[in-house]
Amino acid sequence: MKPHLGYATMALLISGCASMPPPVVLENTGTEFPTMCMLLQPDGSLIFRGGFAFYNPGTWRRADNDVLTITLGGTEQFPTPVFKEQLPKHIGGLLGFDEKRREITYRFDAKTEFLNFGNFYFYRATSCHAS
Repeated sequence: MKPHLGYATMALLISGCASMPPPVVLENTGTEFPTMCMLLQPDGSLIFRGGFAFYNPGTWRRADNDVLTITLGGTEQFPTPVFKEQLPKHIGGLLGFDEKRREITYRFDAKTEFLNFGNFYFYRATSCHAS
């Protein structure tokens, strides 16, 4: 490969990475537990950091920009009892869940203050502070 072609290829790769949108960050700041984040990646993957990592890798999708559906990955048992308790209250935007499909559906629009996942409140953040 000619040197100038290699530099051009590297520049294209770097510029392509720079144009990737950042993930949507939902963060539960540490109180009695360490800080945790849900990172909704632009490619539809979901990564838990700082807690709930046993549900990695997950996925997410949006419907009508008002509804967010999260599909839990991993092999940890689906937390059905927690969602059964939360569903009648609809706290944190919870709309429903499907244990067999490992899906949780939330109302997630501009007015949604936080998501309630596993009785932890995850707020929008500009970056993840979990380790």
